[in-house]
Amino acid sequence: MSHSPILSICIPAYNRPLWFHRALESIVIGNKEFESSVEIVITDDSSTQECEEIMRQVCCQWSGQCIYEHHPVRLGMVENWNRAISLTTGQYIVVLHDDDFLLKDAITNILATIKAVNHPVLLFGVEVVDEQERVMKRQIFKENQWLSPRDALISLLSNSSFVRFPAIVVARSAFAEMGMFRTEWREPCDLDMWIRLFSRYGVYCLQDVTTAYRVHDQALTMGVFNEQTINLLLGLFAEVKQLNILSSEEIVSCKALFLYQFILAGAWRQLKRGRLQEFRRVMELMDISEVKNLPCPKKWWMLNSIFRVLSNGLRI
Repeated sequence: MSHSPILSICIPAYNRPLWFHRALESIVIGNKEFESSVEIVITDDSSTQECEEIMRQVCCQWSGQCIYEHHPVRLGMVENWNRAISLTTGQYIVVLHDDDFLLKDAITNILATIKAVNHPVLLFGVEVVDEQERVMKRQIFKENQWLSPRDALISLLSNSSFVRFPAIVVARSAFAEMGMFRTEWREPCDLDMWIRLFSRYGVYCLQDVTTAYRVHDQALTMGVFNEQTINLLLGLFAEVKQLNILSSEEIVSCKALFLYQFILAGAWRQLKRGRLQEFRRVMELMDISEVKNLPCPKKWWMLNSIFRVLSNGLRI
């Protein structure tokens, strides 16, 4: 290409060819007018060649830049994200996981926002869908607004679902300045990245809804509700304290809101699938000393009480 694209859309793929197909088509189909402005970057950690075959089939309809790389030896989740980002040439980057997809007019809205809003971190609305793409909830902002580093951190750290990964658009220059996802933080490494970006730039929140975030049993996040993850999250809150942006009282309040929501959400995922022993195991995370010593937020008091009764009943 004679010039750099405005937007790079990365798909780090891993053994979900049908959903990968859906994600890729959501970029290609109906967006021909943006071929010179958008590049597609696919880094494939899959154990088969199915995604490559799908890429060739779908991207034959795309005359814009398309980069594909298959890894004979799996990189792993975090390094696969980083590899995709490292291959981009666009001014801004979206990481679209292979189980998520863009909504109609997403690229139109993202490109228009990049042109209109001179900010390195953009956060759009998202539809949370199930495996059949039925909308479970819409997570949207009431108005377009910039949040300062302090306000952005409070929003991020008091709501474990504040950032849905495919809804965040980041300038490549911001990744260059702040660095890539850090593997030492394992599953919460995305939260570590948002903390670093928000503490430096704040975040510009947009009303437009651009992506669908799919909730399903195959998601790698289904396995994060354990003591190791809680300890990593506590470590991230300790890092936030060192930034000297939030007061000690604000950090305690955010920590309680975040961890109660995180644990209760994990317990609910198990409960609605009828996995009662897994539900009880997740609820036992509330007994970790640093969590137990946090005040239960009013927002989560009723649900926590109900889940506690159910969990205790399973002990009998």
